[in-house]
Amino acid sequence: MASKKAPLRIKRIRDNSRIKEIGLMYRRVGGSDWRINISLDPGQHKKNFAISQLTVLARRRVLNATEHFKPAGYPATAHVDDATTWSHRRISECPIKNVSEQEDQDQWCFSFESEGIEFFLPQIELARVLFFHSAYMTRLAMLPNGLSEEFDIQSGDEPDTTEIHILPTSTLPLKARGDHEQRRVLAWILLDEETRNSFSSIAQNQLKEGEESNGHRRWKFRFDPPALANVELTMRGQFQKESRTFFVYEIDSVENLTVQSSTTVEFFDPRFAEQQASKGAAAQGASAPVTEPLIDDDELPSLDSEEYILDVPPVKLSFSQPVMTTRKAYNGRRRSGAEKSEETESETGDDQTDVSTDEPTIRGQLPAAGFDAIDDQSDDLHLYARKFEAFSAMVELLKTKECRHEFGSIRKLPALAGYSKHLLEDGNPRCIAFHLLTKHGQSYALLEVDTSDNKNRLSTLLLKQPSQRFDWQAEIATIEQRLLEKSLNWPSPHLNLVFSRHHERISHPRTPSGNKGLLEPGSLQRWADRVLAKMA
Repeated sequence: MASKKAPLRIKRIRDNSRIKEIGLMYRRVGGSDWRINISLDPGQHKKNFAISQLTVLARRRVLNATEHFKPAGYPATAHVDDATTWSHRRISECPIKNVSEQEDQDQWCFSFESEGIEFFLPQIELARVLFFHSAYMTRLAMLPNGLSEEFDIQSGDEPDTTEIHILPTSTLPLKARGDHEQRRVLAWILLDEETRNSFSSIAQNQLKEGEESNGHRRWKFRFDPPALANVELTMRGQFQKESRTFFVYEIDSVENLTVQSSTTVEFFDPRFAEQQASKGAAAQGASAPVTEPLIDDDELPSLDSEEYILDVPPVKLSFSQPVMTTRKAYNGRRRSGAEKSEETESETGDDQTDVSTDEPTIRGQLPAAGFDAIDDQSDDLHLYARKFEAFSAMVELLKTKECRHEFGSIRKLPALAGYSKHLLEDGNPRCIAFHLLTKHGQSYALLEVDTSDNKNRLSTLLLKQPSQRFDWQAEIATIEQRLLEKSLNWPSPHLNLVFSRHHERISHPRTPSGNKGLLEPGSLQRWADRVLAKMA
């Protein structure tokens, strides 16, 4: 079953605490555990957080909310021409007095104009929405060669394909490995040269500008943004009419991102081979919390625990030309000589509520927890059309047999709480193809589900329209839900109720035993003939 998301709650802070200021980062000299100064309202004893919390640390956001809070700030949208031309300015330079006089006034902002308004965008907020979607990525950003030490990039065997080999020593969380949204963003960071340079500039600026005193290294966060050409930023913040100035609290969405890479990216993952062998993990690689977890920001997670997924406000991202990512078992082509790491699994007790969002370590004691922090709204259904090439070819044959094609679409199966088969084994969406056809004045629907991961071998479903004014869109949504509830089996009781005797299952064409992806000659025509026979 799929993971159940748990609400975000943090130990040692009061309920309904609002983030007022975000200050400098620091760590002990010789240490690696970075923390960041945070001022909360109302004021309280806790003054800092581990940087693993940066995913959820946006100004004016309420933590440990016990009621619904309207998002703070005034909404604004800005079009970006070239973010590399933005000015680097301190918060103290913002004309809005109550902003510039706060204790975090020395932190860095990007300053730019859009439609006559000057925006002051805290640099750490832009990095949060572009890069800091997990404790793993936040830590990696602080390491000068972090990306190279975790991933090996090679040209793929197929045209316009790139392989990303996750090294056996990589600590990339299972959630990110099996989630197509997080993989797409990771591919963007790794393969788009401009974006990768921006990510790497975080560590470079820290090495160059960090200062050491009294046994600690301190740094005011700064980085070089990617160009973000033609991107639309939707933000909330404080607007001062007199000076036409907008100070950004939080970025809600980043639309129209571009990726300079191949159109298909294959992730080769040694842990996927282990998962396939055990068949014990869901596609997301995360567990469902049995009690409400509470984040202990001062403790570390252990290596032998599954990952809890915490429900947080996600950042909405969309790509103008999204790439297709797949997850495959390690195939032996990786050039690095690193050895495979061992993985053990254990179950957390029912009475365990404390978790840690930091990266697992041998010193850790708590279960690990991560964030579901990305909402990828890219228009990407066309990427999954290739899964239905044979089905679409069969529908084309029906058109030559007095069948009029009224409508066709590909849909992603919905995510239902407690069910996981809306995803393929590699974490990509499981889709359903839906076509409406008319023959001799009677309307029919043809449904085909992607079962390329061999979870179930579903036949093609033919439905005869039961009444003249029938809401197919609502009915298909219902069938999708019942299909998942039936573990990828057509919901016969529901079909009998709605369509009486007017629904038929139609077998697929046979494929050679040695190559299941190859259709036998004439099999498409025989498939179409079976559909026509059922219509008759």
